[in-house]
Amino acid sequence: MPVIKKNYDPIGHAVLDYLNGIRGESVVVTTDIAEDEQLLPSHFFRTFEQMPIQEQEALKRCSGKILDVGAGAGAHSLWLQDQGLEVDAMEISPLLCSAMQKRGVKNVFLQDIYLLNDRKYDTILLLMNGAGIAQTLPGLNILLLHLKSLLNPGGKILADSSDLLYLFTDENGEAWVDIASDTYYGEMEYQLKYKSIKGKPFSWLFVDPETFCDYAIQNGFTVKDKFIGTHFDYLVELVLK
Repeated sequence: MPVIKKNYDPIGHAVLDYLNGIRGESVVVTTDIAEDEQLLPSHFFRTFEQMPIQEQEALKRCSGKILDVGAGAGAHSLWLQDQGLEVDAMEISPLLCSAMQKRGVKNVFLQDIYLLNDRKYDTILLLMNGAGIAQTLPGLNILLLHLKSLLNPGGKILADSSDLLYLFTDENGEAWVDIASDTYYGEMEYQLKYKSIKGKPFSWLFVDPETFCDYAIQNGFTVKDKFIGTHFDYLVELVLK
């Protein structure tokens, strides 16, 4: 995903406002399959204890040199730093990079993950539905193949996502997904707004755990573990063969 221009970066502005003590407004999240939601900027400043269990589990499984993809305001990277681990915090938002530097994240860099090709890692983190950067189900193959090139032998990916099938399930437990559709039910269109700042529409992927694991195996990974969360969400640990 390309670097975001500052005037199209609602998350970046919301995070910097929060960091500077300007509170009270939320980010409006609009999608093509659900009603608008409000995202509190404080969500990006959670402590380890405030994180969902699958994020806590992912952080505890990190080892070696770590790449935190889509690091946000640096919550995960800061915790890893505090444990004495070496972590690179990567973002496509200049504003979020600035926020992380202000918070004390040591290694921050502005980069499109698909253009990164000169570094190697032992652990790659894709948290807060981070696998969504694949955008589409075919894009998941492209993402996994690229991340594979960034891993040292025996390296691992820790990624979380959610199975959105529940959004298409009626009160009797019957799913009404169109199996003949060319579009996977977890492919969504998003647009974010904060105050007067409106981001450009973008695609995001939520993938069910079985499909995620199938794609990982096809791309040369072993599924070491699958950790189920509390609300249709999960963490997978993929190890490079």
